[in-house]
Amino acid sequence: MKKISSLIVCFIFGCLAVSGCANAQKAANVDVSQIKSQHKVLVVYYSRTGHTKLVAEHLARKFQADLEPLADQKNRAGFFSILSAGNDAIGSKATTLSPLKHNPKDYAVILIGGPSWYGNTTPAVRTFITQNDLSGKKIGLFGMCHFTGVEHAILEASELIVKDKALAKKIPTLPLREGELKEDVLTKKIDAFYQAVMQE
Repeated sequence: MKKISSLIVCFIFGCLAVSGCANAQKAANVDVSQIKSQHKVLVVYYSRTGHTKLVAEHLARKFQADLEPLADQKNRAGFFSILSAGNDAIGSKATTLSPLKHNPKDYAVILIGGPSWYGNTTPAVRTFITQNDLSGKKIGLFGMCHFTGVEHAILEASELIVKDKALAKKIPTLPLREGELKEDVLTKKIDAFYQAVMQE
């Protein structure tokens, strides 16, 4: 009888031990999943000439991020299309984008960038920001221009995300000009941007 009782006790403790290990493993998996989610980064960008694309690719490598190029369904190529694009940007117009490959809801950190058109945010970037809920996300903004206007375009984008202008100015930014696309210069600026975004 004592032998049977001992076997029963051993069986019960064995089951509890297995259950405890399973629960611990489950908890560990949840923690790892949460950690991965907290550091998941998406780089969203619009590029007409390829300069912003170059910056976005550098950012993706630095942040170990996924890339989401915005595809504007309106034709932006050619002289007259460029004029039309500038007018759309100045007029704060939205556009139609092709479906996204990545869901912004799945990311904790989102970097958004595009060129400056006459000192304004491009319709593609404007549309992405206004069509997606970015609340609770860690945001970084980057942009390109030939000479001037990129700071205003980035500020415009930040105020689309955060209505409070004082808070909008606190979003980390990476304004760039074509002359700053040299590897050594770009790397230093991206390193500083990385620190600003991840410590925000």
